[in-house]
Amino acid sequence: MLIDKSFDLRESLLLSKKLDQLDQKDIDEILRIQNLDVSEFSEADVREEIINQIVKILGYSKGEFSSVDREKHIRFLGKTSKYLDYSCTVFKENFWIIEAKKPLKKECFGYKEFSQALEYSIHPEINASIIVLCDGLKIEVFDRDENVESPLIAFKVVDLLLNFDDLRKILNPINIWFFYKRKVLKAIDKAFEQEFNQNRLNEFLELVDRRFDSKKSQILKNFQNTKFKDKNYADKILKADLDEIVDIYFYFSNNISALNNINTVLLKKISETPFPVILKIFPEKYKLFNEDYFSCALSFLIKLESEDKVLNWVPSWIKNDERGEVEEVIKKLIKLMLNYFSDDLSRKLILVANNSWNRLIKIFYVLSPELSKSSELRHLLTRVDCSEFSWDQIVTSPKRNILIDIDRFGMLQTCHFVREFSENDGYEFKTHSAMEYIKQLWSLERKILSNHPNYKELLKELDLGEIFPSECRGISFDYLGHIALCILKTNPKWSRYIVDFHLKELIELANLNSWAAHQILDQYGIQAEEMNKEKILSERLFFGNSEMQAFFAGSY
Repeated sequence: MLIDKSFDLRESLLLSKKLDQLDQKDIDEILRIQNLDVSEFSEADVREEIINQIVKILGYSKGEFSSVDREKHIRFLGKTSKYLDYSCTVFKENFWIIEAKKPLKKECFGYKEFSQALEYSIHPEINASIIVLCDGLKIEVFDRDENVESPLIAFKVVDLLLNFDDLRKILNPINIWFFYKRKVLKAIDKAFEQEFNQNRLNEFLELVDRRFDSKKSQILKNFQNTKFKDKNYADKILKADLDEIVDIYFYFSNNISALNNINTVLLKKISETPFPVILKIFPEKYKLFNEDYFSCALSFLIKLESEDKVLNWVPSWIKNDERGEVEEVIKKLIKLMLNYFSDDLSRKLILVANNSWNRLIKIFYVLSPELSKSSELRHLLTRVDCSEFSWDQIVTSPKRNILIDIDRFGMLQTCHFVREFSENDGYEFKTHSAMEYIKQLWSLERKILSNHPNYKELLKELDLGEIFPSECRGISFDYLGHIALCILKTNPKWSRYIVDFHLKELIELANLNSWAAHQILDQYGIQAEEMNKEKILSERLFFGNSEMQAFFAGSY
């Protein structure tokens, strides 16, 4: 990474790129080049045996986003037969040129060699900032905007491998692109260093804003045409093993494609060894659960039923009868999800604890902006480390990292909660002690909110952009019931089952503004009666403590 000392650390990180390691075949080729005997080489030999290979290893191939034009014809006043050896482009824009020379015995290039290349670089069709000279014995790189008396870097070809990373720091396609962006900022510095009219500065900013606004449609078009690496999150799931699926992907909200691929992997695993899969998803021991976990489990069971699979064993807590058939397990899980695990207090406490910790951690981020510095740093490191064509580059942002931290730390604290209140190797749960602990969490949360009456305004200003905000889950919205309905509503058998056997819960969820509940009710022509929303929420999410629910609902 080339850090420009004229920029602060943040600017440098945003405008620099970490180098990937060279492939062994590239290293071997560099070693071959530096060991060549060039004493009898012509200029054409230098181009063919040395420069062509270096340009390719740097990442330039004809017709790619980083391309190279050879023997490019350019015209000057009175000169119509000038040919540029190499013009290297990124996204069809010229950024640097390279001129080949036959081996010269002198230690460095002189005015004659450099002036010819300089003439080519300033041609309007080229306008390249970087000039590279190579004669098979030495390589010199010039930044014509900064210094035309001495090179930016210079070395002997016999030391090519030793210096190749220095060459890549400037000439690698993405780095030269960022190099030019740094030059734009330097040009602004130069243009406005002596400015004395604030209005003129403001007018220039308006011009820049308009120019960038005009680029938005082009950027969108470029985005649509770019082939990103690992863009399809769902495809990565197909390569995951059982532990990765259940211990990672189950804990996050997944789109339809991702859920389908999760089910594909699990179906394959259960066909091979059914017991470990069911035990992994529905362990007898108490473990970390969140609402997304059960949505993944429900989706898998429905797919399992459609494949006519048979379960030889099911944990006692998820059985609906002694048979343990897939259909009966689905019925039991539907019941638990639609009434927020009212029939399973221990696992309900785990869900409530997870939501409570998520809210508390979010409060810490809102009230302590310094906590967000690590999120900003990780964003900057993603910019530096990840390929420009990786999907991580597109989705990264400091706010996204904060949301990831909230989920991650919330799950970590909930894991501690489960361990603290589990006993008998995790097969029993101390519900009374766990309940008291959650009440203490609520008291802490309430105290912090009471001491910061402007919390709503601070939260609004941070604007993390959550679809289902942490402060809604577990307070004013039953996400668990809603996500269950989202999975079931398109299945005729199970949507009918909900209407026939869980109409009360369905209507309650409709009163809690679940659009999935309304869709199912509309599908069957059922009018949802109005119910006491606060009473439903306090019973489901606050163990009947309506005063605590009302306080939090008003505070958020």
